[in-house]
Amino acid sequence: MTHLANYPGLERKQRGLSLIELMIAMLIGLFLMLGVTQIFINNQKTYLFQQGQAGNQENGRFSLAVLSQELNKAGYRSKPTTLFPAGTGQNCTFPEGTSVIAVSATSLCIRYQAANKSDVNCQGAALASGDQDTILIPYRQLNPIVVEKIWFDSATNSISCTTGTTTQQLVTGVTALNFEYGVGALANKEVTSYSTTPTDTIGAVRYSVLMQSPGTASLRDSTTATSKALSEWNSRFNASLPESNQIYQLVQGTTMIRNQMQ
Repeated sequence: MTHLANYPGLERKQRGLSLIELMIAMLIGLFLMLGVTQIFINNQKTYLFQQGQAGNQENGRFSLAVLSQELNKAGYRSKPTTLFPAGTGQNCTFPEGTSVIAVSATSLCIRYQAANKSDVNCQGAALASGDQDTILIPYRQLNPIVVEKIWFDSATNSISCTTGTTTQQLVTGVTALNFEYGVGALANKEVTSYSTTPTDTIGAVRYSVLMQSPGTASLRDSTTATSKALSEWNSRFNASLPESNQIYQLVQGTTMIRNQMQ
């Protein structure tokens, strides 16, 4: 039998770690874990921030595209030599020759004539079969008139469109919407001022949309700093939207109304 006494150095080599060495190793491991955790948290914040920005940019571009698409229809006539007759629709009263009615700073009505049998309204619905049958030869007869109401629904944070008796959301994730209506000496084909309560025929519509990043997580480092985009909106439109520590983005565009400025 082998005795440790015969190997004086072996007993010392098998003693293992001391308590102090173990505590130092645990402390080093703890610092490493804290560093890795902090890197993970920072990466997660960066990812959420980028996702919020991407969501705002995508929704903003889509909002401008939808509003431009519908407003570009306003004023279209299948027989350009004739004026729009006076009429009503969606609780809006249209004087002769007008194609846009300002309901409020967040709501407007437009009207246009269908261009062809395959036309669809803002909800993607086709014309009734009876209306399609009246469209025979381009630029000859007066095609059916389509009236749409485009408005901001604060209950669902969406831009919605009402035509007929149905309403459909066009864009969601919208914090606020503002319309400004351009008027001026239309006989000279110019717009000299914008107002939310115009009294003359509208020749242009300027629209501003405030987007807010989706989700409920806090995406900005400071919980007290106010978003510059939100501050700009509140200042420009005399609003008092509360800060929610999300990412905001303000987008805007202008559309000249067909046959008013051309």
